[in-house]
Amino acid sequence: MELKTKPDFEQCLNRIEAWWDRAIIDRPPVTLGVRSGRSPREVPAHHGSLRDRWMDVAYAIDCAEARIEAGAFVAETFPKYHPNLGPEICATCYGADLEFSETTSWSVPILTGIRDVLDMAPDLDTPYWDVIRRMTDLSLERGAGRWITGITDLHTNGDLLAALRDPQAFAMDFADDFEGVRAACEHIAPHFRVFFEDQYQHIAAAGQPCSTWGIILSRGRCYYANCDFICLISPRMFEETILPAIEWEIAQLDHSNFHLDGPGALGHLDAILALDRIDAIQWVYGAGATRAADWIEVYQRIQAAGKGIEVSAKDMDDARAVMDHLRPEGVWLHIGGRYTPDEADAVLAEVTRWAEGKR
Repeated sequence: MELKTKPDFEQCLNRIEAWWDRAIIDRPPVTLGVRSGRSPREVPAHHGSLRDRWMDVAYAIDCAEARIEAGAFVAETFPKYHPNLGPEICATCYGADLEFSETTSWSVPILTGIRDVLDMAPDLDTPYWDVIRRMTDLSLERGAGRWITGITDLHTNGDLLAALRDPQAFAMDFADDFEGVRAACEHIAPHFRVFFEDQYQHIAAAGQPCSTWGIILSRGRCYYANCDFICLISPRMFEETILPAIEWEIAQLDHSNFHLDGPGALGHLDAILALDRIDAIQWVYGAGATRAADWIEVYQRIQAAGKGIEVSAKDMDDARAVMDHLRPEGVWLHIGGRYTPDEADAVLAEVTRWAEGKR
């Protein structure tokens, strides 16, 4: 596949495919922001409400196009758009409504008991999912040869049940009806494929690789496995309910990267690392003053288990501190900050030297 906005696209994709196998062609993948010197053109908004703005398909693609036109795409940073109505979009396919803020949305819970979901199946012919479909198709049409269209943010398994039930009520269900929770997780696990394939088939038919809301990319099926809710439950509860659903989901994919969100999720890391089909971990250490270098022992645990790592560094100094303690094979450096083209070239040269020195 060729992109006018990124002539080295295939070379970078080859580098990423090697990363999935914890291998290196010349250097690990690197994602970083580069200043292009161009400002995005203004896209006028004339919406009567936040809901109207979020649901405006043409406006969403216009904004994406303006951003991409003004962008600079260096190394494994790609021009990309993913359809987005917030992280609880899947709950709307069971009858939940969405409420919108400036930057995100959340679902209005509809389950009075966790076993209510056992009589439910996802219906994709809904107004919200229709918007996701139309965003996908319009992005594929207008972005052909210019940008990648990704799959929307699918929060399934335990996160889907929390969205339908309410997180606090769902947490109480683990104490009040543990078998009901187990049954609910087993019931909705296969629904992941319904959501994923509905988008993936459109993207694959357009001849594009698979991408997501994050930085990963693959010529096959790939996605971030995740469940943010697990911060609220014990390892035993997780392993007997939500983990089997996650294992079922990743079995449908060629590659999977687990989105481990926040220190509260670290108690489940060993169970996640034990899953053979998890290829990598995206460790999100949370807001505040912490840096990637504060979590070197976590990254080392992940490497020792034979998994890849998506390292989100605050800046190059932070990335450098992490690099000193890791093997380059299987590391993807996502480096914060904004760089000039010359500074970006220097970063890539340093990462290449790191790879050459450690092999």
